Amino acid sequence: MSASVSSNLVYLSDASRKRGSRAAPAFMPERVYVDREVADHPTTIRILERLHGCEADVVDDIRRLKRPDDIATAKRRMILTQHRGQAFKACQGMGPGHLCCGYRVIDLVSGCPMQCSYCILQSYLANNPTTTVNVNLEAILSQVGEFLDAAPDRFYRIGTGELADSLALDPILDFAGLLISFFARRRNALLELKTKTAFVDHLLDIKHRGRTVVSWSVNTPSVIASEERSVASLDERLAAARRAGEAGYGVGFHFDPIIMEGSVDETVSKYDEVVDRILDEIDPKTIAWISLGLLRYPGSLPETAMKSFPGTRIFTGELVPIGGKFRYPRFMRNMVYKPLWDRLSARIPARKLYLCMETPAVWNRVDKGVRASRDIAGRLCNMRSLGG
Repeated sequence: MSASVSSNLVYLSDASRKRGSRAAPAFMPERVYVDREVADHPTTIRILERLHGCEADVVDDIRRLKRPDDIATAKRRMILTQHRGQAFKACQGMGPGHLCCGYRVIDLVSGCPMQCSYCILQSYLANNPTTTVNVNLEAILSQVGEFLDAAPDRFYRIGTGELADSLALDPILDFAGLLISFFARRRNALLELKTKTAFVDHLLDIKHRGRTVVSWSVNTPSVIASEERSVASLDERLAAARRAGEAGYGVGFHFDPIIMEGSVDETVSKYDEVVDRILDEIDPKTIAWISLGLLRYPGSLPETAMKSFPGTRIFTGELVPIGGKFRYPRFMRNMVYKPLWDRLSARIPARKLYLCMETPAVWNRVDKGVRASRDIAGRLCNMRSLGG
């Protein structure tokens, strides 16, 4: 099978070209493997046409592909296959001891071309690290539609960013437009596309009907510089968020993971600056939600992460084993969350703020009105999220 991709492929719609957008080079796989069962699938053919010149092999059983020795190599390879089983499920944050927001996720892609030292996918996908794309998007969305139709009186927040960045591969896959159009027709759900890229220009003229939130993971410039690679800068992320908001999309921001940089006061001061930039540069009426979450990771992550980031110091802080993960102790989390929460809630409604994977005791320090998971879901899982 032959496939075609220019060495500097950037896919932009005609509308985005007219806007004079500047996009970072799109991810370019060095090698593509095609599951024989989807070799003739229209989405497979469309993707391969965009990957003009990229070497592609059809394989009978993708499970027998040799696992690359390192994650960096795996990230440069792509598998086109189909999801077998349930691709639509509850967020893994819905665990014992934590309050959860009722979020649900769609698994379309597994793996991310960007590299971040703290990313738990390095550990979670250690046995299957090659970037994997499920081309049977229509079947997956059918699962979502059936689920939503079965509960017409409930409202859901649904995202695609659990196992991959929602937009990093979109210059090749072009999945986001199909998702946005699908959710534009739903009455009881919002779609969230979560990213660290600036790939939004090809989305700006889609008729989303206010049913999609484009959100950005954000951090301090110093953390971005030292712990994130192949990502958009903070300036680029905020500029993209402005463009999305001007196009009528809701926008979101996730301060996750918050990483201690010096003392608590020094850390809060650095994140305060990012908070102020967001609230000064982004129209508050377009902000759907903002989340806060301090660094947490499984014990297997540091060994893997330090192969790619030998100079990282994020795993040397005061982190202790709590509930199967390493986390900053509760008193430290309280000391960081409270001033950031107060700074945010002074300028946007507190109903648009939430803590990710936190305990009732920590929630009680920032917002005594939240005592159970249903309180968080009640604030976020409705169209009021997009109100001013």
